[in-house]
Amino acid sequence: MRFTLLVLFFSALFLLGSCDTKTKNVDACGDGFLDPGEACDGSLMTVTSCAELGYYGQTDALSCRSDCTLDLLVCTDGRCGDGIIQAGEREDCDGENLDETTCEDLHLGSGLLACKSSCRWDTSGCEVVAVCGDGTVAAPYESCESGDLQDTTCENLGYYGGELACADDCLSFDESGCVGGCGDGVIQTDEGEQCDGENLDAQTCLTRGFSQGSGALGCTLACAFDETACVPRSTNADLASLAVSSGALTPAFSAGATSYAVTVPPTVPTLTVTATASGPYASVLISPQQPMALNLGSNPVTVTVTAESGTQKVYTVVVTLLPSLDHESPSIGTLKYVPAGTFQRDATSTNLSTVSAFRMSRTEITRSHWTAVTGWADPSNVTYSVGTGDPVQRVNWYDAIAFCNKLSLLEGLTPVYAVSGVDFDTLTYAQIPATNDAAWNAATANWSADGYRLPTEMEWMWAAMGADAANPGVTNATGYAKAFAGTIPGLIGDYAVFGYNSAEVGRTMSPSSSPAASKLANELGLFDLSGNVWEWVWDWYSVGYPAGQLTDYRGEVSGTNRQRRGGDWASIASLCAVAYRTEAFTYGRDSNIGFRVVRP
Repeated sequence: MRFTLLVLFFSALFLLGSCDTKTKNVDACGDGFLDPGEACDGSLMTVTSCAELGYYGQTDALSCRSDCTLDLLVCTDGRCGDGIIQAGEREDCDGENLDETTCEDLHLGSGLLACKSSCRWDTSGCEVVAVCGDGTVAAPYESCESGDLQDTTCENLGYYGGELACADDCLSFDESGCVGGCGDGVIQTDEGEQCDGENLDAQTCLTRGFSQGSGALGCTLACAFDETACVPRSTNADLASLAVSSGALTPAFSAGATSYAVTVPPTVPTLTVTATASGPYASVLISPQQPMALNLGSNPVTVTVTAESGTQKVYTVVVTLLPSLDHESPSIGTLKYVPAGTFQRDATSTNLSTVSAFRMSRTEITRSHWTAVTGWADPSNVTYSVGTGDPVQRVNWYDAIAFCNKLSLLEGLTPVYAVSGVDFDTLTYAQIPATNDAAWNAATANWSADGYRLPTEMEWMWAAMGADAANPGVTNATGYAKAFAGTIPGLIGDYAVFGYNSAEVGRTMSPSSSPAASKLANELGLFDLSGNVWEWVWDWYSVGYPAGQLTDYRGEVSGTNRQRRGGDWASIASLCAVAYRTEAFTYGRDSNIGFRVVRP
């Protein structure tokens, strides 16, 4: 018993010693309890959102301040009871703030209008009392009453169907049961809507069939497309331009003309037709694909213009490639066509020469040509020649016209020349005079014959200057002044074997002629009209030309010596000029004189 009492005694002393002696505050802010009058304490709050306090907006989470009040700085956009009417939140009034509105303003007669705590009108003091729920619509203040919608339907309000109800305050309709409507952003195709607000169903003026140059497609308040900014597609299928790379269009281009022709010489292997449409969004298709290779004769081209609207217009261009006017001799090769034309022959502008068309051997007659045509031995001085492809030389003027007749007879053509007492069919080389001979000097020419002959001086000059290749059909007023027979600008050494006896740039370094056509051809495709060997022409030599206009001039009727032209491999550059002219004995066989031939 004593032991039990002692245990109880000491246990009591232990409990008394272990008690907390710190002073506690009861019902104080910060004690972690929501005490009366406190909005919050620490993490404990009477409300958790601004909306619970009537605010319309909130920027952050509510928090408790150290004085156990809520931090309301995060609550925004006002609230009912702040004295400010928030019309956007359907507040009619706020406390004493009626915005100077009266019962009369609400069509409720006289009386005293007030504001409810809900910030809606209190009309109980008005002459006409609007009581929502009494079954009577106090128009125009009230819009409806439950069961009395004043014959208003969802359809009346712009919807396509559904069930309309009266709002709890009777001031408006509850449209939540209405279905669809223009303005809801959803296209109701079953109701005839084409669009709705900004929703255009991916349509544009372009997809609606209008021009690429249109503005923006819109949507009307009736949910129909607004196409006032749309521009109709252009029907313009005209061309603005049509051109060819060679030749000239006939007639000259005009948008209204659809058929054209162009003729080009055989030297034009390809041609390009280009065209641009007049309409900004029209397309142009040219067939065949350009540039086009030309075939002999007619080469039709179609240019189809498709307007933006799809309207089409077809233009045609018929390109005619003329056959080659060159002549191919089985004996001496190609004779290049030289067109008819007019040129100024010296520094006097009125001294004009006109020549008819002819064909000229593209090279000087070579040693191999001579032997093949005549069957005679090669007369050339081989010391001044590198091979049988070089021009034949040591031929006098008599030899040259004899060769022409032999070539004509060989090819079945009518010989041009006649010499008294000479039968060119049986003529041998030994029968050709090597001294001055009156009969051969009196040789006559049948200018209408189709055989071969020497060129006249005017024909040679016209060919050497390149005829009218630079400007077809135009008088060549400057060609006579060319320093050599070739394209200007250019170097004489590119076109002529010349200058062995000089120190001039481009001179030949060999004391002989060179193979024919070893240099560049001139504008007509003719080689060595300057340099290599001098060339005989038909004309008797005279100091000058007659003045004025000359047509197919064939020189003086008599003389002592015949003309030679073009210079040779040893000549200085000035002797190779187009205008340079000199003479030689008709019977002389010099190792630097040869010739070339022409025919109609």
